Amino acid sequence: MLEFYDNLFRFWAIGLFFFLGAIVVRNYGRTQTGLLGFASAISGAAYLICSSAVDKGDIGYLMLVIEPFCYMGPIVVWLFSLSLFQDHFKLNRYHVLVSAGYLLLSRVLEYEFGNDVWGVLGPLLVIHGLSRVGLLVHAIYIAWQGWAEDLLENRRKFRSVYIVLVTGVSAVIFFIEVIYRPDVPTAALHLWQSASFAALASTIAWFAVAPRKGLLDAKTVTVSEKKAAEKTANASDKLDLKTINKLVVEEEGYLEAGLTIAKLAQDAKLPEHRLRRLINQHMGYRNFADFLNHYRIDAAKKRLADAEARHTQVLVIAMDLGYGSLGPFNRAFKERTGQTPTEYRKQALAETE
Repeated sequence: MLEFYDNLFRFWAIGLFFFLGAIVVRNYGRTQTGLLGFASAISGAAYLICSSAVDKGDIGYLMLVIEPFCYMGPIVVWLFSLSLFQDHFKLNRYHVLVSAGYLLLSRVLEYEFGNDVWGVLGPLLVIHGLSRVGLLVHAIYIAWQGWAEDLLENRRKFRSVYIVLVTGVSAVIFFIEVIYRPDVPTAALHLWQSASFAALASTIAWFAVAPRKGLLDAKTVTVSEKKAAEKTANASDKLDLKTINKLVVEEEGYLEAGLTIAKLAQDAKLPEHRLRRLINQHMGYRNFADFLNHYRIDAAKKRLADAEARHTQVLVIAMDLGYGSLGPFNRAFKERTGQTPTEYRKQALAETE
């Protein structure tokens, strides 16, 4: 009976993952998030096939295609999560090194299984298992970190569900592959695994298949689209937008350290969900930090280009603009200008001379 339910959940999840991969390619295939989403879906299906009780010889040469996705699953899920929840995500050297290190460890383990030539199979299994869970934990942390500032209501709801489900799946993987590590998984363990993946696949399908704007769509709103949205705003929205502009721009509320969307909603006497919608739909921002950084970085550029303030430390400028430390200021500045504050100051002062 357990094997019957395991097969039911397993094939349900595999079918859903392949279906999700096709949907993502059709709708978002040319975007970075779309490609990573497709790879994540295929990896989920591949992992369920590789970890099943089915004789892999029955699958034949198709396993040559499936097997690589079994190894790269945690990597592509991690990268997909970063691209989905970080609006300015870009693949860099750090991501490449982490990915290469994990995949190399996977290949070494494949060689060691069955012979333990170097006598390090046990520790390597633990390191590999912890690395896999570590990647998923980091993905969960990124989803949680941006929850409060997310202005896309559908993505914000998905973050909460994603955190719960991925935490559950990670716990299952950690228990089976790091703590328990059975030579031959029991029917109960197989069922536990397939049921958790079926729940994950079904929930992602619920959010991804329905027309939910802002979940996978990474499109940046252009200036012309912002102006068009402002023109189509009704009278009530226009009054609320004026209030927001007065508090944030005219009264320089963007300089307030630790300003949150809840605090701004309270000052504007608006429901928080309405404030999120106004800033997103009529001002074109996907998260609250981007909204504040737009004004803060503009002000920073003026301060850094001021010859009379050339000896003012960058840290002082960052603190004056509402940043709690130098790191977030440097990252936000480079995202918008392509330069560090120091590089920008040198160039601006040189042009002034």
